[in-house]
Amino acid sequence: MNNRLLTGVLALGLAVAGWSLGMKSNRMANGGLLESPNPSTMSDAEEFDYVWKAPLKVGADVPGFKVTREPISLVWSKRTNRRWLELNDGGGVSQNVPVQAGQKYVLKFVVEGNPQGEDRQSVNIVAPGVNRSETVQSKETRHLETRFTANSDRAPVEIYATEGGRGPRIYTFVVESI
Repeated sequence: MNNRLLTGVLALGLAVAGWSLGMKSNRMANGGLLESPNPSTMSDAEEFDYVWKAPLKVGADVPGFKVTREPISLVWSKRTNRRWLELNDGGGVSQNVPVQAGQKYVLKFVVEGNPQGEDRQSVNIVAPGVNRSETVQSKETRHLETRFTANSDRAPVEIYATEGGRGPRIYTFVVESI
């Protein structure tokens, strides 16, 4: 009985400590793309060496995301079981992230140069008060961060390719308060 009480008190203490230290949570829905359908089951999907790619049309929903520009593909690696969005010739996605007006946030995601694309591939990042471009080289991986201040209870965030032909891959999306 005493062990159970002690365990309960410790669990409560750890929860309070985490809360007081400002533990952050991801406000971006489906940030890891794991709630997305398996591209191998989608219409018009194609199988390539160790990956399945499914093209997405403007207006299509990938849980949490809205396709805003084409061409874009949802990709699944059979080797790593990882999913990403491949932005080709201007393809892009957006999400209206629930936030608190006046609060500062950071958007984090990974951009990876597509080895089959041009040497230079770029994405544009749009968030409240932000409109910036980042470039990645073919076969390069970068962890990007963009800070913004919310001006309402929803923060529209959009990421789209601006150059690179068979363009960059993006994945692991996080928006958290700072």
